[in-house]
Amino acid sequence: MSWSIFIALLATLVASTAAYSLPAASRAASASLRLPRIIACAEPAAVPDSYEAAEARGFELYAEGEHERAIRMFELAQTLPGAGTDYRRTEQGGMIGSASAPPNPRGLELTRFATAEQKLIAQYNIACCYAAMRDSGRAVDVLRAYLNQVSDPLNQVNEMLVDADLEPIRAELRELREEQKARGAPPGLFGLKGVTNPLRALADQVQVEWKD
Repeated sequence: MSWSIFIALLATLVASTAAYSLPAASRAASASLRLPRIIACAEPAAVPDSYEAAEARGFELYAEGEHERAIRMFELAQTLPGAGTDYRRTEQGGMIGSASAPPNPRGLELTRFATAEQKLIAQYNIACCYAAMRDSGRAVDVLRAYLNQVSDPLNQVNEMLVDADLEPIRAELRELREEQKARGAPPGLFGLKGVTNPLRALADQVQVEWKD
């Protein structure tokens, strides 16, 4: 074989090898490929185990605009251990067969529960959530039930009227205040509303205390 033929065959082989090689752009893209990163899933939030924890979580959800979830959290708070304490018997104490024997202190367990005041606060917070959702009907229903449990409902309504969280239902609160005023009005003559007692008016004139 002559050198000229050998050189021609070698050139043909080199050309065919170049025809099957990847373009420079493809080689660069292949080099830049990476395996997808595995993103760890966030752990679910722990379920609150006390009134205080559920209340705090409810406030967070309210601030985030998650009002329905906040309502569920305030409802849950009322069922969790709170500031109230009591003792629950875990064992039978006293002597066997004795009905008057003193209980065994070692058979008592301290338990906690949400107090009536804490439950009222949770109900008020629920009403604020409904107000933020523009659900005036449910908000007023919750507040009406709330007022039935407090000692000075009229004063409470007056405080609600200046609460920024209840601003969306301010008109309904004014109507609720009129309801409370009517309920707190003194009874008329013979218990008839609107019928005044002339003796009461006379007592007012002479500055004598009158009791119905």
